[in-house]
Formats: sequence, C-alpha cells, structure tokens
Amino acid sequence: MGWTLEDMISSKSPEVVQRAQEIADEQLVHLSVTKLLSNLGPGDVPEIAPDVLNSLLSLKRSVESHDCRLSLLVHMPDGTDHGVNI
Repeated sequence: MGWTLEDMISSKSPEVVQRAQEIADEQLVHLSVTKLLSNLGPGDVPEIAPDVLNSLLSLKRSVESHDCRLSLLVHMPDGTDHGVNI
C-alpha cells in the first residue's frame, strides 16, 4: 500500500514541514500575482521583484493570523476587474 500525503507529512520533522509550507506559500503567491499581471495586456508579464513578493507574503501571513483571506483586485481601463486570492 502506498503512502498518503498525510503519512509523508507526519513522518517529517515539524521544521521540515514548516519550511515546505513556506516554500509552497511563496510559489502560490508568485503564481497568483503572475496570473493577475498576465491580464494587463499583450506581451510579456512584468517581472515580480523579490521584495514585492516578500511584502505580499508578510501581508498574507498577517491577514491570515486573524482568520482572514487576502485578495488582490486590479481595475482595468476598459472597466473590467481582475482579481486573485493570495
């Protein structure tokens, strides 16, 4: 019988699990912001500066510590809105 994700997580030290969660959070924030920026128009998606990602991660953790969720919404010149959950 194979291992479940829960089995693998429970077999690791809390420090390893916490670092894996931090890496996953970083990647999800990067993907979410990249998705949001892809709506800006044709062409390349602007590069996201590491300090911007770090600030968003810090804000996300702060918001989540109060059992809330963080979202970003961009109002486009054509009147449309594009948003992502962070």
